[in-house]
Amino acid sequence: MRILLAASLCVLVVSCASDNDVGVVEKVKYDFGIGEKPEGYETGSDRVMSRLDAVGKTEMKRMNVEGRHGDIKFQEEGTLGGKYYKEVKVYEAYRPMDARAVSRTSHGERGYVGYVQYDFQVYQSPRVATRVEAEASSATIRTDVAGRETYRYNFGPSGAWDGGPGEETRD
Repeated sequence: MRILLAASLCVLVVSCASDNDVGVVEKVKYDFGIGEKPEGYETGSDRVMSRLDAVGKTEMKRMNVEGRHGDIKFQEEGTLGGKYYKEVKVYEAYRPMDARAVSRTSHGERGYVGYVQYDFQVYQSPRVATRVEAEASSATIRTDVAGRETYRYNFGPSGAWDGGPGEETRD
C-alpha cells in the first residue's frame, strides 16, 4: 500500500513539473522587475488601461446628462438692469491617460486608479429678461471658452471599474 501511495505521489509531482512552470517563474521574475515580459502577459495596469476607453465613453455621457441644465447667470447692463442667461459645459471628447496600481483604495483594498482627460466647450443661451426664461431656454451659442479636465477613477484588484464617478484632479 505504501509503495502504491509513493508511486502515485511521484507521478503527481512529475506531471506537475512541466514547461508551464517556466512561464510562472518568468511571470514572477517580471513582476519583480528582473525578467523579460513573457509573451501574452498582461499586467493589471494594462487591463485597466484597456478598460479606460469604455469608462471615458460612459462617464462623458453621464457628465453631459448631469450638466444639461447648466448654470443660470446674470449679466449686468448699466447700474439698474441686466439679463439672465444659461451657461452649459459640454464634454466633447475624452482620452485615456494613465493607469497605476495603488496599495490601498478608498474601500481599504488593493486596486488600481485610471485617469481620463475630457475636452469641453462652454455654450450659452440668448439673454432674456427673467430667470425662468433663462432656465427654459437652450444653450446653443458656442463661446470661445474651452478647456480640459482630468478625472481619476477607482478600479478593484482584478482591474474592474467600481462604477463610481471620477474625482477631478488638479494638473
